[in-house]
Amino acid sequence: MNNLARRTPILVALGLAGILSILAMSVAVYSTVELKRFAKAEIGRSTFIYAAGQPLARGAHVGRIDLAGTLGRLGYIEVRRSPNTPGQFRRAAGGWDIYPRDADRPIHLDVADERITRVTRDGKDVDDGALEGIVLAGGGDQANEAYRPIRLGDAPPTLVQAVLAAEDHRFYDHGPIDLRGLARAAWANLSSGHVRQGGSTLTQQLVKSRLLSRERTFSRKVREAWLSALVEWHYSKQQILEAYLNEIYLGQRGILGIHGVGAAARVYFGKEVHQLTLGESALLAGMVRAPNTYSPLLNPGRARERRDTVLARMRELGMIDARQYDTARREPIQSAARAWPGVPAPYFVDYVRQEVEARFAAGARVVTTLDPILQRFAENAVAHGLDDLETRAPSLRSGDPHTRLQAALIAIDPATGEIRAFVGGRDYQSSQFDRAAFARRQPGSAFKPFVYLAALRPHGGARAFTAATMVDDTPVTIKTATGDWSPRNYQNHYEGRVTVRRALEQSLNAATVRIAQAVGPAAVIQTARALGLEENPALVPAVALGAFEVTPIDLARAYAPLASGGIRPGAIHAVRAVYRTDGTSIVPAEDPPPERVLSAAEAYLMTSLLAGVIRSGTAAGAQVGGGFGDLAGKTGTTNEGRDAWFAGYSPRLLAVVWVGFDDASPHGLSGAQAALPIWSDFMRQALAAYPAGRFVVPPGITFANIDATNGLVANDACPLVVSETFLTGTVPGPCEEHRTVAAHVLDIWQRLRRWFTR
Repeated sequence: MNNLARRTPILVALGLAGILSILAMSVAVYSTVELKRFAKAEIGRSTFIYAAGQPLARGAHVGRIDLAGTLGRLGYIEVRRSPNTPGQFRRAAGGWDIYPRDADRPIHLDVADERITRVTRDGKDVDDGALEGIVLAGGGDQANEAYRPIRLGDAPPTLVQAVLAAEDHRFYDHGPIDLRGLARAAWANLSSGHVRQGGSTLTQQLVKSRLLSRERTFSRKVREAWLSALVEWHYSKQQILEAYLNEIYLGQRGILGIHGVGAAARVYFGKEVHQLTLGESALLAGMVRAPNTYSPLLNPGRARERRDTVLARMRELGMIDARQYDTARREPIQSAARAWPGVPAPYFVDYVRQEVEARFAAGARVVTTLDPILQRFAENAVAHGLDDLETRAPSLRSGDPHTRLQAALIAIDPATGEIRAFVGGRDYQSSQFDRAAFARRQPGSAFKPFVYLAALRPHGGARAFTAATMVDDTPVTIKTATGDWSPRNYQNHYEGRVTVRRALEQSLNAATVRIAQAVGPAAVIQTARALGLEENPALVPAVALGAFEVTPIDLARAYAPLASGGIRPGAIHAVRAVYRTDGTSIVPAEDPPPERVLSAAEAYLMTSLLAGVIRSGTAAGAQVGGGFGDLAGKTGTTNEGRDAWFAGYSPRLLAVVWVGFDDASPHGLSGAQAALPIWSDFMRQALAAYPAGRFVVPPGITFANIDATNGLVANDACPLVVSETFLTGTVPGPCEEHRTVAAHVLDIWQRLRRWFTR
C-alpha cells in the first residue's frame, strides 16, 4: 500500500502531463490548420490581377482611349506646372506631360487633332510610353461576388480614418483583443438595455469573416480571440487593415454580394476608391455595422444619419476639423445610376486564373495582356450587335437568359499571341460558360483560307495554283465511303468558271471542294495544323468546308500567321508576367517558341485574297471605313445557319467573332449577317483609337495585270483587266485568246516569212 500511495501522485502527474500534451498538440495542430486556411485566403485575396498598361504610342487618339479618364482611374493628379513627381500629369496646348509611377522621368506627348504625333523623354524620341495597368480583379474572387481589391496606399486617408473611427479607433494601440473596448461596449449595452456597440477589434472581425461561423457561442468567441492573437503574431497591422478593407461585406446589389471598399466605391458611387469624398468615405464606414440597413440605395435617410454619426465620431477623435465636418454633412446622398456589372472582363479574368494555375502555379501580382479600351469596345460591340440582331429578327429573342442568342469575341496581337480583348458571352451573370475558349463549333467557310493556302503553296512537286488560276464552280458530286456527297453553294448559286480569287471572295463551295480535291485533304489538314490549328479532323472531302469543330481561340491562333507575316506565335496567352510578394518574377512553364510556318510572301498573298473578301466579296458589307488601315478576313456559315463566324485582321490586331445558340439550334443567319456586323463595330472603334496602317509588301511578291476571263497576263485587247498578286515565279503566260489586229497581222507576216525561208 505504501508503494501504491507513493506512486499515485506520479501517475496522476503523468496523466495530467499526457492530457496537457494532447491538448497542446491539439491546439498546435488546430492553430496550424487555421493559420494555413487564413494564409490561403490571404494569398487569394492579396493577389492582384492587372490589365496591361495603357499604351501611349504615335497615332493613338487621346479622346478615344479616354486618356484623361484612365489617368483619373489610376489616381493621377493633374497639376498646372510640369510634373515632377510620379503620379502627376499636365495638359497643355499641343501636348501632355505625364510622369508614370514606374518611370524615373516624365514623358511628353505631342498631340495634334487629338492624336499623339510624337513621344519624347528629355527631348529624345522613345518608341512609345505606357501607364501602369488598372486592377481587374483579385485572385480569390468568389462566384456572385462584387470584389475589387485595393492596396492600403490607394485608399484615401479619410476612408481609413472613417473605418477606424466607426469600428476600432485604437486599432494601432491594442493587441488582438481590446479589453478597454470590450468594457466600454459592455457598459454602453447594459446602460441602454440593448446592443449598441460591439467590442470586436478589426482583427477579430477579419478572423470571423475568413475562418469562423456567425454562431454566437462562448467557444466561438474563445477561438476567435486565440486565432486573432495568432494572426497578429504573423501579420503586420498594415497587412491586417488592408485585408479588412478588402474583405468587409458592404451589402448586396442584385445577386452580387459586395465585398471590400474598392467594389463598394464602384457599386454605390461609380468611382475608384481614391476618388471618394469625405462624406462618401464616412458613409461606407458607417455601412459596416449593417450594410443593407444603411445602404444609400435602399435607405438613403438612414444612410445619412449613420454617415453623420461617423463624421461626428471622426471630429470627436480629432481626425477632421469643424470645417471638414460641416462640408461633409452638406454632401447629398447620391449613388451610381447604373449597377456595376461586377469584375471587369469577367470571362477574361477566369481565363487568366486558369493560365496562372497552369503556367505559374501562383503569384501575388499578375500582369495581363488585356487592353481595357479594346475590351470596352468588344463588350459594346457584342451587346449592340446581339440586340440589333434580335430587333431585326424578333423570333431570335428569348425571355430565358439561359437560352438567348450568344456571341464570343477574341482579339489578339497576331505577332505575339497576346490577348487584347476577350468576351466569352453576352452576360456573365446569367452564364459563366466561356464560349471564346470552350465552345466547340464547326467553322464552316471560315476554314476555307487554309484550303486555298494549301493550293497556293508548292508541294510534292505538283503545280501550285495561283490567285488567277481558273476553276469550275458548277455542281459537283464526290464518292465517299458513306455514299455520294454533293456540296451546294449558298442559295444554290453557281458562277461557272472563275478565278481562285473570285472563288474565295464569294465563298463558292463547289469551286473550293474541287481545289481541295486537287491538292488532297491531307495537304489541307497539314497546312492548317502547321498554322496552329491543333484539331485533327477526318480525311474526308467535307473537311474543305469546315466540317469539324474548333473554338474561337483555336481559329484565332490559326489565322495569326497570316496576319503576322508567316510567324506563328508560341501560344495565345493572357498573362504577361507574374510576380511574388517580394517583387521577383516567376518563371512560367515553358511555352513553344514562335516559329515561321509560312514565307512572308505566302502570308501576304493570302492576305491579299482575304482583303478582297472585305473589299468586294462576302464581307463587302463591313462598315469599318475611316481610312485607318488595311483589313482582311473571311466569313463563315455552317449548315442551317447554326454557327456564324467572322475572322479578320489588320496589320496589328486580329479578331474572331462567333454567333450562335448554346444548344446549336439553327438561327438561319450567315456569317455576313450575324458575326460581321459585330466584328466591324469592334474594329471600327479599335482602328479609330489605334490606327493600324498598311500591309507591307515583302520580297517574293510580283504584281501583274491579268485577263479576268481566263487568268492569263493581259494585253491591250483583253476585255476585263485586273491587277493580281503572285508569288514571284508563278505569273501565268500571256493571253493568246484576245489579240489586237496589229498582233494578228504580225503573226501572219512571221508565218509567211518562216515559210519562204524554209
